[in-house]
Amino acid sequence: MRSLLWKEWHEQRWKLAFGSLILAAFAVIGLRARVIADEQLVQWVCFLAIALLPVLASTGLIPAERDDGTLETLLALPVNAGRIFLVKTLVGVLLVAGPLLVTAAASLAVAQGREMAAGDMAGFYLRTLATALVLFFWMFALTVRLPNETRASLITLALLIMALLVTLGILQLPGNDRTHALLWLVSPFVFLVQRVNIPASLQAGAVLVQAVMALLLWLWAARQFPKTTDAEGNL
Repeated sequence: MRSLLWKEWHEQRWKLAFGSLILAAFAVIGLRARVIADEQLVQWVCFLAIALLPVLASTGLIPAERDDGTLETLLALPVNAGRIFLVKTLVGVLLVAGPLLVTAAASLAVAQGREMAAGDMAGFYLRTLATALVLFFWMFALTVRLPNETRASLITLALLIMALLVTLGILQLPGNDRTHALLWLVSPFVFLVQRVNIPASLQAGAVLVQAVMALLLWLWAARQFPKTTDAEGNL
């Protein structure tokens, strides 16, 4: 397990540094310059994190290794495929969570609650983390059998755009419609939406639904992971 973790860390650590540097620099420079309100800047930083981190993490873990031809070599080693998949999952979660936690700490240190309460800012970053992790598990599952990183990037970007369009569509529905509230159960962006008429029970239900969906996607991806594909992505 340690050797697998070291391998993934050695290959993926630059993404952790890149994501942390980009997001933290954006947040710190923006908060110091005070060009816009702190709350609005944090929202922009979090949107960038959602658009960048799940895509960066999911496409480089399995599709990139299939493209390089190293995944088949890795699977040929006397190591359980499930353990390899678990290590890749843990590293993917780290690539999503690490930059957001670093950026949250930097933002709180610079802003010091001057315009946005520290609790509100930390809470918004945590809700962003939940959204980004749900999207990561979706992307991770949908790219597990893809033969190269390019195709995986296209799929993940399409998924991100679709999720945004669905969320915008839900926002256009009447706010007091129960069907409207139920639709939020299937949107990963439910964690970030504010000032909409969603009963507390449905908000709690949304967390459960998203967690169950992420688990099911992960289990499905684990079953697909050991399978090999040709250059066209066929089994």
